[in-house]
Amino acid sequence: MMTENRDEMRERIIDAALKRFTYYGSSKTTMNEIAEDLHCSKASLYYYFPDKQSLHVAALEKAGETYFQDLQEKAEQAATARQAFMELIATRHEFAKRFCRLELFKVLKDRQLMRFAHEAFENAREREIGIITNIIEKGAARGELVTADPEKVAALYMHAMIGLRLSLVSKDLSEEISDEEFERVREWQVQLADIFINSLKK
Repeated sequence: MMTENRDEMRERIIDAALKRFTYYGSSKTTMNEIAEDLHCSKASLYYYFPDKQSLHVAALEKAGETYFQDLQEKAEQAATARQAFMELIATRHEFAKRFCRLELFKVLKDRQLMRFAHEAFENAREREIGIITNIIEKGAARGELVTADPEKVAALYMHAMIGLRLSLVSKDLSEEISDEEFERVREWQVQLADIFINSLKK
């Protein structure tokens, strides 16, 4: 029972931090503010997280898990490969706009968190490639697509999409992207997805 209570409190702290970080950013949020939102003492937060940095990482992990659950759900519900690809683009776009203030790239610049960041990005990339591979395999099974190596094509597609997302960030990875730039990337991704899909048709 005590373990369940501790787990529940930890999740409540992460949820409260995620709300604050999403709206204000991690750098503009204090542990005091999170404690006030939860109506608890700051010492209670430090019982679960030694510092704000570790809480920031936990919030990023929570947001990432939500993202992948949404991706998987949309991919499984899609009736065609093209619909699945378009749903993934829409989900990425929505996620990026919603969580743009989470200061992900600040974590990447922190030397103490470099190992975590590298592992997290590798795992995220592999998970997304796996989802895309499954979409291509299902498309091939339905006779929509033809490819001898779905995983290789999925990896190529994934890296191309990453390239489009990073193409707008020319100076500093931590700078904010405007709504117009978000929309431009979304349009490019839709065009690229259509090129990929058409190249895989019979």
